[in-house]
Amino acid sequence: MKAIHLTAYGNPAQNLQMVEISEPTGPTVGEALVHMEYAPVDYSDLLLANGVYFLNPQLPSLIGGEGAGIVEAIGPGVKGVKVGDRVTIPFRTFTWAEKVLAPADGLFVVPPSIDAKTASMLNINPTTAVLLLDGFVKLKREDWILLNAANSGSAQEFDRLAEKAALGEKDLWLV
Repeated sequence: MKAIHLTAYGNPAQNLQMVEISEPTGPTVGEALVHMEYAPVDYSDLLLANGVYFLNPQLPSLIGGEGAGIVEAIGPGVKGVKVGDRVTIPFRTFTWAEKVLAPADGLFVVPPSIDAKTASMLNINPTTAVLLLDGFVKLKREDWILLNAANSGSAQEFDRLAEKAALGEKDLWLV
């Protein structure tokens, strides 16, 4: 199966290589085998490849911090996901491979109406925005928000959710 390995820390253009690896065996207790549909390149992936991120896996290693795919098999004791579900992949499960094993309790099932590209980016940016808005402040109409690095995916989601919060719409994370 195809995967992308980081072979050394430094320049991603030189140190990321497409390789053939064995398909994951399993899944074992509490795991799910996910056939990846989409795994974007995130800025944190480039930081990891450069060796300046807080994660430093032993090399060579898969990388890729976000993704979505279809559950292909589940291990014993798995509840909450089933074969055929589209899921987002939990943090610390590297996604740049055709198939990955993931802890099933970290998988988030998304409705079939959400395409793989959109689903692949639901774990990091939107949740960061929701936590910033819902966990630290309650916005009212006419409130101001100052946000640094406003071109990021989190900032774009933050802006959308802040507008809804200011209008008094409830359940920010569901809209």
